[in-house]
Amino acid sequence: MSSPANSRIFGIAAHIDAGKTTVSERMLFISGVQYRPGSVDEGTATMDYEDEERERGITIHAAAIRLPWKDMSYTLVDTPGHVDFTVEVERCMRVLDGVVLVFDVSSGVEAQSETVYRQALAHNVVRIAFLNKLDKVGADWEQSLDSIRTRLGAEPVSLQVPLLGTDSGIGLADLVNRRLYSYTGSRADASCRVSNWPEHSRDDWEAARETLTEQVASQDEELLEHFVENEDVGADQLEAAIRRQTLAGSILPVLGGAALKGIGVEPLLDAIGAYLPGPLDVSLPRAKRETSGEDVHLQLDATLPIVGQIFKLVTTRHGAIAWVRIYQGALSSGDQIRNTRSRKVERVQGIQILHADSHESIDRAVAGEIVAVKGFKHARTGDGLCSAKHKIVFPAWDFPLPVISMAVEAKKVEDRDRLIDSFQLLESEDPTMGWSYNEETGQLLMSGMGELHLQVLAAKLQRDFHVEINLGQPRVAYRESLSAPYRFCEVFSRKLPGREVSVFLDVEFTPNPDEELPVIINDLVAEKEKGLFLVLKETARKALETELASGPMHGFPMSQIKARIHSCRASLADSLPSPEDLELALNLLVRELGRRVELSILEPWMLVELTVPEDYLSPVLGDLQAKGGSILQVEVQSKLAEVRALVALSKMLAYSTRLRSLSQGRGSYSMKLDRYRELSQEARKQLLGLA
Repeated sequence: MSSPANSRIFGIAAHIDAGKTTVSERMLFISGVQYRPGSVDEGTATMDYEDEERERGITIHAAAIRLPWKDMSYTLVDTPGHVDFTVEVERCMRVLDGVVLVFDVSSGVEAQSETVYRQALAHNVVRIAFLNKLDKVGADWEQSLDSIRTRLGAEPVSLQVPLLGTDSGIGLADLVNRRLYSYTGSRADASCRVSNWPEHSRDDWEAARETLTEQVASQDEELLEHFVENEDVGADQLEAAIRRQTLAGSILPVLGGAALKGIGVEPLLDAIGAYLPGPLDVSLPRAKRETSGEDVHLQLDATLPIVGQIFKLVTTRHGAIAWVRIYQGALSSGDQIRNTRSRKVERVQGIQILHADSHESIDRAVAGEIVAVKGFKHARTGDGLCSAKHKIVFPAWDFPLPVISMAVEAKKVEDRDRLIDSFQLLESEDPTMGWSYNEETGQLLMSGMGELHLQVLAAKLQRDFHVEINLGQPRVAYRESLSAPYRFCEVFSRKLPGREVSVFLDVEFTPNPDEELPVIINDLVAEKEKGLFLVLKETARKALETELASGPMHGFPMSQIKARIHSCRASLADSLPSPEDLELALNLLVRELGRRVELSILEPWMLVELTVPEDYLSPVLGDLQAKGGSILQVEVQSKLAEVRALVALSKMLAYSTRLRSLSQGRGSYSMKLDRYRELSQEARKQLLGLA
């Protein structure tokens, strides 16, 4: 790998069908990684290498690949665009330095492109934009810029002027370097010619360059000094100012093209090197020493002790492969590495360079790289890695709760245990997938983020794990929550063979509507027995998380709740209880919570975004309102209506069939979780079979 200053680790993110994977494939072709451009439509995309992705024509799992560009080394991560796989984007954003946001220039900002922008913003990932499909009917550069400004709250600055509808094809005027990119040819073989600006267009483009310079200068004091003096700003000066403000997040550089024809991809590759950060330009994640809790300031230095983080797991029949971002030190095959979550030390059995579905083995990787590591048996997404002697911890990663589930059964009785093993492997790979056993019905339930997510998981069980299964109908994943606060200050006891468990607990529960996941605050204070105390503190947190996940009354996981552990002690001896006794006492406490406190049942409400021809708008709106939905926004542009609404997920199952019927197959929609809301009394009675 080249030096950190000449390397870029970036992602490609977008709404589904914006052309994100096509952009990635063209980058691979132009950079010389592959001899012909892959096609999503033809099922030959390098980055969409799984059978399920090629059959559906969508990206399901992130794929990473290295590619050279001029004197630089890039690591490209192609991410999914469908809302059901948003978490795949989320975990990649945590380790990326920069991201290229791809927009369909005829649609501007769409639902998922807004989501990925917010994810990048939340994780301080530096952003540039690419307006794709300039060759498409309805391409509107200015309208796309307006949608970026209004929907994202960003400040877009055009680095190019697109030339559309010319006899010679599509062109791009480079405002920074005063160059013209002219493209001719058809799909897959468009050729690019670079020239200086022609005289007949120079005045208009100089005016556009002046506007760009003014936009950047308004944010950059160094450039402003030259601008107010009416000095001619050179390409190097302007590029340096754009880079400074892009890294600061005050502007969003915008480029454009038509990736399917290769138009605009070379300037985009140049812009990635010019404006996105290298590993030396970004802040490294926070870490703490395990024993003292002191902050550890990581450094991009290969001579220091190893520190890295697992951001993705890929399960295979031959074991798990962990995608690791190395923040400090170096990693070699055969090294002993400590997992900061499990506290287990494991041996690195192999290191590979990521190349979509193929991997090249290497002996050593250093800080600033992303690599695949073999040999970890106890890994989970978000786990930190460090040397066995230098014990540190990373903040835990939180993932959204699944919102939908379906019953899954093995067709052959003898395959049931293998099905459960497959569930466990899938759960370690996908943190938004869950599974459970319903004791009342004897069914195994698989949970996920949407119907497509469940379909993909079911296909993986059959195709990759070779388990033949029968599937039930999708159903909503409900939650339980508190209606009022409650505090336990009492002894919980139970007689066991040969001894009695008796533990005093002081635990307070309060409603917490602002957080979907349970929040556990541990206020236990050590007075003596520090070693045991630290174990108990972790035991209390994990045990309470486990008990709340199973639900105290109806078996639905608890949500929107805060639990504060004030104190615990072994009541008979007035000392610290054993970890086993504490787990049992917390189990009894959560069961008692369901008996003493009225618990509400929550259901997921989804933010639904639809696009339908204007002629079909009325029946679609009427149908959403009949489902009890709230219409938030309706916009009509060019006889195409965009609708944003809030609807209960229970009313949206199998909605794709309904929408096809209402719009004669011309409507499309996506939805994501907005929040959980309390069920009405009537709906609660129907759910529990009391009506």
